[in-house]
Amino acid sequence: MNYKNLNQAIASLQMLQNFYSTIRIYDTRYNRILYENKKSNGLKEAAETTLFFQEAAFCIPKHKDTLEINIPLSINGHPCRLELIQRIKKEYGDDMLHSMQELIITDSLTSLYNRRFIDEQLPKDLEKTYQSNNPLSLIYIDIDYFKEINDHYGHIIGDLILKEIASTFLQIIWRKNGWAARYGGDEFLLCLPGISRKSTIKIANRIRLAVEEKTFYSVNPAIKITCSLGLLTIHKSSNVHTVNEVIELLDRKLYQAKREGRNKVIL
Repeated sequence: MNYKNLNQAIASLQMLQNFYSTIRIYDTRYNRILYENKKSNGLKEAAETTLFFQEAAFCIPKHKDTLEINIPLSINGHPCRLELIQRIKKEYGDDMLHSMQELIITDSLTSLYNRRFIDEQLPKDLEKTYQSNNPLSLIYIDIDYFKEINDHYGHIIGDLILKEIASTFLQIIWRKNGWAARYGGDEFLLCLPGISRKSTIKIANRIRLAVEEKTFYSVNPAIKITCSLGLLTIHKSSNVHTVNEVIELLDRKLYQAKREGRNKVIL
C-alpha cells in the first residue's frame, strides 16, 4: 500500500477501527510511531479483513488474548509498517486464532495452501526426513499453455480452471497424508511425507490423467487442458536443505517435461 502522506493513510484506514483494538502506523526508518488509535469496546470480528492484505505478516500472538498483524506500506516513498492488534475474547480465543492462521496460509482462490505455508512447512518436513529414515516426495505441477488460456478466454475462465484443478489435487492428496499448495500463478506444489518414489510416480500419473480427462464447458467450444509434472524424492542422505533448493531441482524437471512436449511426468 502506497500513500502520498500520513493524512491520506489515516483516512484510508478508518474502517479498520471497527475491527481492531489498536491501529498503529510505524516509521521503520526512524523507529517511531507516526499514528496510533486505540479502542477498548464494540469491536467486530476481524478475521475477514486480513483477506484485503496480501502481504500481511503471519499473525503472532504476543499474549493469550492478543493477536498482531503487520503489513508493509509506504508514505511519500518512505518505508513504514501498519500494525493491527486485535483483542480476542477468552470464550472464542482459540477458535479465532485458528481461523486467522488458516486464512493467512490459505490461497483465497483455490483453497489450497499458499506460498507462505510452503515457506514455513517445507523446512519442517525436510528436517523430519533428515531425522528419520522416511522419504519425502514432492510433485511440482504446471498447467500447459495456461497463459494462452488467460489471453484468449480471460482471467475469469482461467480462475475457474485453477479452482477445478485444485479440487482434483484435493481428491487425490488428503491433508492427513500430505499437503497441496499453490506456489504461484498456475504452479502447484504437492508434498508427500513418507511416500516412496515408486508410489509418487503412480500418484503423479493419476493427477496427469485426471487433468487430461477433464473438459471445461464454461466456454464454447469447451476447453481441454493438460499439465506437466516434475518429481523429487528426498532421503536422509540427500543434500537438499532449503525451499529454494527443492524448487530449483523441481523446476529443472518441469522444464524438461515442457521441452519434451508437455503432459509428461519427469523423475
